[in-house]
Amino acid sequence: MEKLGDFLKRIGKSNIHIVGVTGSEGSGILNLLSDFGAKNITAHDFISDDKLEKNFKIWHKGIDTDIRQKLFRRFSQNLGKVRFYDGRDYLKDIEKADIIFVSQSWKLYSQNRPLFDLKGKIPFYSLTRIYLDFAKAQVVAVTGTVGKGSTASLLTEIFRESGRNSFFAGNETWKVQPVDKLKRMKPDDFLVLEVSHRQLADGFSRPPATVVVTNLFPNHLDELDWESYLKLKLTLVRRQGKEGNSVINYDNDELRRQTEGLMSKRFYYSLKDRNMNTESIRKIYDQILNIKSVHYPENVLAASTTAKIYGITDNTIFKAIVKSQGLTARVEEIGSVNGVKIIDDIKSTTPWATLAAVGKYKLPQVLIAGGDMKGIDYGEFWQKIKKSGIKIILLPSEMAGNAPDDITRAENLEKAVVCGLKSLPPDGTLLVSPAAANFYSLFVKGKISLRKIVTSLLPGGRVSGD
Repeated sequence: MEKLGDFLKRIGKSNIHIVGVTGSEGSGILNLLSDFGAKNITAHDFISDDKLEKNFKIWHKGIDTDIRQKLFRRFSQNLGKVRFYDGRDYLKDIEKADIIFVSQSWKLYSQNRPLFDLKGKIPFYSLTRIYLDFAKAQVVAVTGTVGKGSTASLLTEIFRESGRNSFFAGNETWKVQPVDKLKRMKPDDFLVLEVSHRQLADGFSRPPATVVVTNLFPNHLDELDWESYLKLKLTLVRRQGKEGNSVINYDNDELRRQTEGLMSKRFYYSLKDRNMNTESIRKIYDQILNIKSVHYPENVLAASTTAKIYGITDNTIFKAIVKSQGLTARVEEIGSVNGVKIIDDIKSTTPWATLAAVGKYKLPQVLIAGGDMKGIDYGEFWQKIKKSGIKIILLPSEMAGNAPDDITRAENLEKAVVCGLKSLPPDGTLLVSPAAANFYSLFVKGKISLRKIVTSLLPGGRVSGD
């Protein structure tokens, strides 16, 4: 198997192009190639040159201000060493590339239509492929429709609690990509990857040692059909051999059917049937589920089952679960106004994720949602929301246009928050959980954030992360 150094040496003199260089993936690739000394690099971003810093910081928005500024300085230095084509000349000379590095979402932008004609003619690489193909660490990949980010994050914390050197690479603009650390990873380290279907579309050569699959639901049907989505999601476990480990959510019927014929060793976890868990998890099942945690029980079981494969002790698992603060914008309590809890769950972009969030809190509860539906059928979602007795406020979007007529609408996020707070007593919960895609870009980006909205309602007050 080719090593990272050999790969970088092989492509070092090639005509390398990086698409979407201000993003967390693109900037990470630029830093990696620049550190190695690659000379013939062309970087592209359809953002104009005068907006580069702003866009870079948006894609690294959750990182501490000082660290983010340091990252931008390094990025700027490396960008200054290469050819850069911004909005005016975006994708200029791209057809002359020997290799093209793309972000996971490159297909979603109309500006990237020329790339479709080059796919198959020129090798495309993603940052995820770099991790999978070249990391010396033991790679644990976490995928699924819902819960992959939280499960991957919690598992990383469990490994770190055990004293093992562990790295986390996710789809998070709140985290720094560990691509710079690839060169110093060791065989007894862990690299935990959160993997989406888009990250698998550009291929990989080496399947991970362990794959966790949290669930499968019909998602992203505006991009591809259900069968194609399934095929991509299951690529990792289907490429594993007999030496691989697959950790499977037994409670998800579709996932259980799709993984019956795997070659790898299967480890089931189940919230509904205690006996379907591994023997070690059965022994600590009640203790794990009784721990007060920000994480959903399914994610706790998934991470714990995986940790036990690597011999992590029960006590270490318990400590990590208790200490975990979860990911930013995932059922995160950011403050309260007049006794009403405000929950930031903006990262829940599917109906299933939002229904899970709704289930974590008692009535009275107000849900603020909205966004693009991605071709998903929301019939079951509306039925369950109606039965729950929860009041829902929708922001102007595709979801609102397809919702029942009797649901409250609000013009923007700030007005929705004010409306929700007025209708709740002091012991209520205001949950901002989109249940649909692109909430951030539609209602937050370039506008006022949820934290700033809540802060403005508290005289002299602050909220978590403000």
